[in-house]
Amino acid sequence: MEEFIAKHREEIAGVLSGFDRLIFQGTLRSISYPEGMMGYLWAKQVRLTEFGRHVLRVSERLKQACRAKAEALKRPMKYLASAGESKEEVARGIAAREKIEEGLVCV
Repeated sequence: MEEFIAKHREEIAGVLSGFDRLIFQGTLRSISYPEGMMGYLWAKQVRLTEFGRHVLRVSERLKQACRAKAEALKRPMKYLASAGESKEEVARGIAAREKIEEGLVCV
């Protein structure tokens, strides 16, 4: 953890610690409205005509990072075909079945 904090110290506003798992849910509020997205694109110097390509590149980088972490930790990639399927229930089922008490369960 210290290595991660040292590497990303310029981007870290604070550090949370606790005795149990933390579950984060939310949105990227700064880009969840038009003016915020325009600010992001301006900061990244992305023209509106390049938006589609930019989003595909960023999405692919995110997917690759998630796949790499799952592979490194030997955890499964689980695709949920329906929005009605509860991610939490699926993850809890895998954790119970594989007796996982901490760390990454699946991606």
